[in-house]
Amino acid sequence: MNSIAKTFEALLDNYFTTFHREHPADATYVGLRSGEGRLNPATLTALRRQHARRRSALEMLDTIAPSALSGEQNLDRLAFRARLHRECEDFEHGRHTLDPNGLDEVFELLLRELQRGESEPKRAAKNLRSLLKESRRYLGQAAKRIDRPERVWRNIMDATFKASGSFFDALTAFLQVNGEQPEDASLISLAKRACVNYRKSVMAKRVAKPGSFAIGKKRLQRRIRDELGLDYTLGQVEAVALAEIDRIGELLKKASSKLGKNKSVEQIVAAARDSWKPGGDLLSVYRKTNREIVRRFKEAKAMSFPKGDSLAITLVPDFMTHIIPMAAYSPPGPFDKRQRGTFWVNDLGLKKKTDAEKLAEQQQHFGLELTCAHEAYPGHHLQFIFANAHPRKWRRVFNEHAIFYEGWTLWCEQMCVDLEIIKSAELKLQQLHDALWRCHRILVDLRLQTGAYSHRQAVKHMQKHLGFTQARAKADVNWYTGSPAVPMSYWLGCLENARLYRKLVEGRGWPLRRFNDWLLSFGTLPQSWIEKYGLD
Repeated sequence: MNSIAKTFEALLDNYFTTFHREHPADATYVGLRSGEGRLNPATLTALRRQHARRRSALEMLDTIAPSALSGEQNLDRLAFRARLHRECEDFEHGRHTLDPNGLDEVFELLLRELQRGESEPKRAAKNLRSLLKESRRYLGQAAKRIDRPERVWRNIMDATFKASGSFFDALTAFLQVNGEQPEDASLISLAKRACVNYRKSVMAKRVAKPGSFAIGKKRLQRRIRDELGLDYTLGQVEAVALAEIDRIGELLKKASSKLGKNKSVEQIVAAARDSWKPGGDLLSVYRKTNREIVRRFKEAKAMSFPKGDSLAITLVPDFMTHIIPMAAYSPPGPFDKRQRGTFWVNDLGLKKKTDAEKLAEQQQHFGLELTCAHEAYPGHHLQFIFANAHPRKWRRVFNEHAIFYEGWTLWCEQMCVDLEIIKSAELKLQQLHDALWRCHRILVDLRLQTGAYSHRQAVKHMQKHLGFTQARAKADVNWYTGSPAVPMSYWLGCLENARLYRKLVEGRGWPLRRFNDWLLSFGTLPQSWIEKYGLD
């Protein structure tokens, strides 16, 4: 390794070693035991210190010649640079003064320990008690840095607070059966009071001007270029979205006409949903379907499957039912010794009294074959398991590129249709309708972040073009406001996979397994970077 390459490796090691030492919660998220039971510093002084480190790292990165680095090092260079720029932009935009996400930060870490409690209850209970002690300090610091909260984000915070009662009930129950201690009741009470005080502080402040969540044209253009890896202008992104909306719309019309004359997609899928009988408890149906999806993809020789991983398909706890409509996936940390992912299933039918009510709730999960392929195998779970095994240590933490991890899951859904993994005509229709939804996401994401759409206009767009209820549209758009360039990444990522498929499978004759394994072998990075530095 030459001296320049060694300098680059030292930069990565020094930056992340220091970062995880001074940000224990982030260390815990990536699976390092050193930070367990502690929350990050949340003072403005600490945030400024970290911002200075980012700026310094960027300056040093600019002195390193890419030509002296290997292809793998250049991939890390691009990912490191993109991460530093995004975090600098968020700080300079003042997100830390606008986003009252303190409650979410605390609850997410507590939830991680509750998940750990399934296999390591003593370790989890110890960490939970420590985090409860820390919550008062953390929330007190976090409340002080909020200046004028962004209205949408304040509403999200308030919803989190209102749902916190069941969460604390779950914590109390867990500690009671895992070495209950005299101080537990006091710890819970103090943490609850800290949450009340945090909410009270945020709600007492004047809200920011409407649309303060928007990062603007310049920052969004940079993210499209440096995080999505696309050389598109904002106008070209919109043009791609409009073209895809037209293309998918035509495919939907053709597919619909074969299944029912004068019936809309929604009517056809609704009829199929109403006639679907799961034939057992929902959790068992998901587990059986997941096994069948894996079998069919293996039979199709579509990709390799990891060894030594573990996937828990389990019911959503009561305190999470308000945030997971039907199903979701939680990956293991990059450095967790046990690579165990969790596939959450929300069976609201369990709370219903009559068989008819139970069935109606279960039928909301119609299309779970696509859900399994998206969330579990060969979707998120398989992708993150491969990414977490990458031989380059810090590649594993560069896992925020949605153009790959969400593009991959939609690619998996597309393969379900192309390889006839699913045979239901109605499910193929649903896959197309979901694709149309992701195409409209590009437009809404783009227009929200550039200020062309207000929050209200974005909600109206989803209602008008996709038939969403106001509640569903609002929940979707709420998420978009805080994740610029992520919603558009879903379909743009799928298009990138399709582009490379045409080049390598159709053009060079690669087998499908070789293509998919090659895509998965680089971690969670934009496809264009993989093409540039990972293709012979």
